[in-house]
Amino acid sequence: WGTPLPPPQQLDFRNYTLSYLAQRGTSIEPFVSSNLVQIVATVTKLGWSSGEEHKAIVQEVSKFLHATTGHLVLGLQLLQQLVAEMNMAGNTRSLTQQRKVSASFRDTALFQILQIGLRTLQQLSTGAIPCSGDEEPRIREQSLSLCLSCLGFDFIGTTLDEASEEMGTVQVPSSWRSVMEEAATMQLFFDIYAASSAPISSKALEVLVLLASLRRSLFSSDDERQAFLGRLLRGTLHLLQSQHGLTEHENYHELCRLLARLKANYQ
Repeated sequence: WGTPLPPPQQLDFRNYTLSYLAQRGTSIEPFVSSNLVQIVATVTKLGWSSGEEHKAIVQEVSKFLHATTGHLVLGLQLLQQLVAEMNMAGNTRSLTQQRKVSASFRDTALFQILQIGLRTLQQLSTGAIPCSGDEEPRIREQSLSLCLSCLGFDFIGTTLDEASEEMGTVQVPSSWRSVMEEAATMQLFFDIYAASSAPISSKALEVLVLLASLRRSLFSSDDERQAFLGRLLRGTLHLLQSQHGLTEHENYHELCRLLARLKANYQ
């Protein structure tokens, strides 16, 4: 802020914007709701260190997830924008301040947000979320974008440039181990790919690229890592044999990235 608002006013401003989105967010123009979502994320980041109320943002946004399907999409957008904002160095903070806020967010909220994304995708797959044919792709794509933002987070505060990104490993915290090692987590994204077309299918492959890049030390044992690799190879081989979706450029590109990551991280 040019002249920073006092923390209580920051919180009031954020809560007012959330309330407006809850009441009218599903009926206003998309560009308006997108800007309001951005405001919530920015104000939350700026106030993160000033009080616990700002850190309760996930609980506040969770109210959107259990209302209408339109509110569910809005809630997923809010969480995805929040993750993106926390991961982005802005001009309003020093690098030290940015890393401090980013690390606090990583440790207190990021895993919870990832689980929301995974749970929403699982519920869609089982039909637990009642939605129309038009709504389901929107929810699935937004949930995938949320998972991508979480797994692509700069976990250790060393943002890689675009040239070195291809050789990077994903440094997820050890507290994520059980979810990453669970067979159902990876299979979820292979299933989504098989049942979808671009851009949803290519986003599912993007998530698999990040899963293929998990740091070696994350796994509880070499046997667990070998089992993880086995699942990844079987899913990729099935994809190659079926040729499903590979005529679409986005899918083909992400498959090439997946093969490159497998070679770099497991050879």
